[in-house]
Amino acid sequence: MQKSMKVSGRPVVSTSVLRSLRGTAGIVVAALLLGGCSLFGTTEAFTHAASLSVPKVPTIAPSLPEVGWDVASAGSVGVLADHKTVDVGGLQFSVSRFRNGMTGLNLHVGSEDPVTRPGQVPAGSGNSVSTVERPLLVGVFNGGFKHPADLGGFLVRGVSIHPLVSGAASAVLFSDGSTEVGRWGVSVPNAQKQVVSVRQNLPLLLVEHGQVNPEAANSANWGTTLGSSPVVARSALGVDALGNVLVADSMHATAATLARAMVAGGAVTAMETDINPYWVMLDTAAHPGGTLVERVPGQWHAPTVFLNGWTRDFFTVVARHQVTCLPTFGSGSTVNVLRQTCSV
Repeated sequence: MQKSMKVSGRPVVSTSVLRSLRGTAGIVVAALLLGGCSLFGTTEAFTHAASLSVPKVPTIAPSLPEVGWDVASAGSVGVLADHKTVDVGGLQFSVSRFRNGMTGLNLHVGSEDPVTRPGQVPAGSGNSVSTVERPLLVGVFNGGFKHPADLGGFLVRGVSIHPLVSGAASAVLFSDGSTEVGRWGVSVPNAQKQVVSVRQNLPLLLVEHGQVNPEAANSANWGTTLGSSPVVARSALGVDALGNVLVADSMHATAATLARAMVAGGAVTAMETDINPYWVMLDTAAHPGGTLVERVPGQWHAPTVFLNGWTRDFFTVVARHQVTCLPTFGSGSTVNVLRQTCSV
């Protein structure tokens, strides 16, 4: 979990130190010291002021709230997740957005589905939130249909549980923390990135190129529902033009209205995940590692099912590690030295 550093007051720079920091490099370093500027780097000390070069000072734009969205989770770098309710034809949808670069997804295997062999599931990908994820946890939500009903594959942390199917709707998780949604072997994966996990579900995408798939109007394409009614609980997973992950849920939806809700949230691509009331759920925490709260009005299960162990596959959303370094003063044997103290 990220912890911000606090520096009490500004450092006092002696006249002798300022005289020793001559030239452009010295002026920049002195300005940094007096201004209390944030740096990114290591904890190694600079032992000779004369050897300092002009430092590169990366800046991270804070992730700010956005009009039309309510903040669902925030950390030291700003908004991690936000949320809004979308009305589509009188049906209410809960749409959550997890910020790209600030959060990342992990795929988990359920205790019953997908069926696995002993020792096959990678560490940290089992049927409950791992101890590593818990202090970083921003959200958690359901996966897709049972296998093999979804006609798709399942890859978790490089381990193939079910073979991936060419052309199937796929959520692809990469080692850099980003996520893509598209048709496997057609629009995904990005060949420049390392694939970590893939969850496929159904042959069709709900949304492509920012448009509702016309096939969404045919309920037969989107799974068998309880009572044969097309209006049931449904969930979807997608991404917007900035790479943010979008999740839409409703206890009363058709495939077409679900697709429209995803487009209203900004999705450029989206796939349906699970359906029917027992399985659809999404929970978020106000800050990483905080108490999870239900985000889908009327969802059947409390967030504890993911913490204690769930029967079906699911996704966790975690805050990504970021290192922030601040300049402080220390003393060498003969000269003052600049050190960087870092927090994660």
